[in-house]
Amino acid sequence: MTKVFLSYDREDRSLAGKIAGAIEDLGHSVWWDRHIRGGAEFSEQIDKALEAAEAVVVLWSKKAIASAWVRDEAATGRDSGRLVPVRIDRCSPPLGFRQYQTIDLLDGGKLSRDSGLAQLDEALRQLAPGAPGPQRSAGTAKTVREPFTRRSALVAGAAVALGTGGSAYFYLRRGKTSKPPPEVAPLLLQAKQLINQNTREGQYQAIGLYQRVVRIAPDYADGWGHLGRAYGIASHYRERAEGLALRAKAEAAGRRALELDSNSAMGEVALSVALPFIGHWAERERRLLRALALQPKDDDVLIFLGVALQFAGRSTEAVPFYLRVKHEPLTPAEYTNFIRALWSAGRAAELEQAISDSASLYPTQASLWSTRVAIAAYSGQPSAVAAIVQDEQARPSGISDEEAAFYVALARAVQSQDPVEAESIVETERAAARRSAGRAEHAIRNASAVGRLDDAFVLADAYYFARGFTIPDYPEESSAFSPEQRQTRLLFEPVTKSMRADPRFEQLVKELGFDSYWRASGKPPDYRHIPGL
Repeated sequence: MTKVFLSYDREDRSLAGKIAGAIEDLGHSVWWDRHIRGGAEFSEQIDKALEAAEAVVVLWSKKAIASAWVRDEAATGRDSGRLVPVRIDRCSPPLGFRQYQTIDLLDGGKLSRDSGLAQLDEALRQLAPGAPGPQRSAGTAKTVREPFTRRSALVAGAAVALGTGGSAYFYLRRGKTSKPPPEVAPLLLQAKQLINQNTREGQYQAIGLYQRVVRIAPDYADGWGHLGRAYGIASHYRERAEGLALRAKAEAAGRRALELDSNSAMGEVALSVALPFIGHWAERERRLLRALALQPKDDDVLIFLGVALQFAGRSTEAVPFYLRVKHEPLTPAEYTNFIRALWSAGRAAELEQAISDSASLYPTQASLWSTRVAIAAYSGQPSAVAAIVQDEQARPSGISDEEAAFYVALARAVQSQDPVEAESIVETERAAARRSAGRAEHAIRNASAVGRLDDAFVLADAYYFARGFTIPDYPEESSAFSPEQRQTRLLFEPVTKSMRADPRFEQLVKELGFDSYWRASGKPPDYRHIPGL
């Protein structure tokens, strides 16, 4: 028997009652809000019932998807691995819940075992205490996000998933949320909106607001943590001298947060974000794991963990952290990272859905547009690429006709693997790569995509180690080279799969410090233990 919490919209109450009865007839116990006693605190009773449930059955309908109550209850089930989604009319579940296969419970308006009750019964029994095998959503073959229970607030599962080995970071206490003083709460909200713009101007405006926060509330530990995080983010995208100065400020702010409160999750985040991209893999992981233990529901912590795992070649482990993020919609930067994680993890159906959702929300956002086009090009789909780039209303203003045409040519070269077309692509990329690190990243991907591995490794040597020639950080800087800030996610994407099959790749990752990190952590990258990746 499974303890079931039934979530539904008020206007579906009559049908919810019938479904509750049917679930009880199957041998399970059901709590729904008819059990609330008169005069009882409504939200308190619901929270207790939700906490005690072993399965959260959500009845999705056109009314339910618009209900904040239903979405909150569904998110609790989703984030704890207890969600069993059910559809009771022809609606589409809201964003954040579409990656789960949903049970269609009604057949011609009638409730019967043939209409999905048998499937629902199977899903509930899998969530019963002692049930064998992994928890699954709706009794399907699709595994639910990594289990995470609100009741224990332990990070055992996360510690194992992140490969802490024998020195796993277990914290046997729930981190308390450090509520900001009322006088700085509006500043924090405004700063978060600015930093989420993912622009230089937004980052500096956010830093200014966080500086005001710590001036007004100097003893607010997480305020210093937020300031340190903002400095840390900016440090990765500035010329070398400025980047080092920002990193020092990030570290100072992060340490100040932990001096004020040793359990400041944002202090740990600040110190992890301040670390350079290359190296420091174990320290970054350790600090983010501790932040997760202290604030297991914090969206920023979950996203930074996802990004860290992607950069370390472990996208299959990154995806569940993105799926736990509660706020909707994701920002463009978060969507870009999420899409690339799904792509690298080989989750094709979810990738398609995420690309569609992001395109509908942010049709002209440059990084998302480029990501959509690149994935289509690397898949050898010239017609799909042409359809995207020829839609001038959705094309970002900074994309020229020449650049749009290049994407189409790239897709054709990938599709044909014709040596002449490949040479044309690589000739263009050799020149572009010398101008900046960002252009070199694309050049490495593109050379690999068209099968020019010698060129790809020559470019990688220059990009990471300045061997052969030096690639500057930014176009306007002729000599600035920051090897510790070079990006590594591209090495583990589908487009560079041919590089990973080449013996030279193992020497590359060894020189970057990955090999010793993977060996010490006991968690190898996806490509070493998952066929096809």
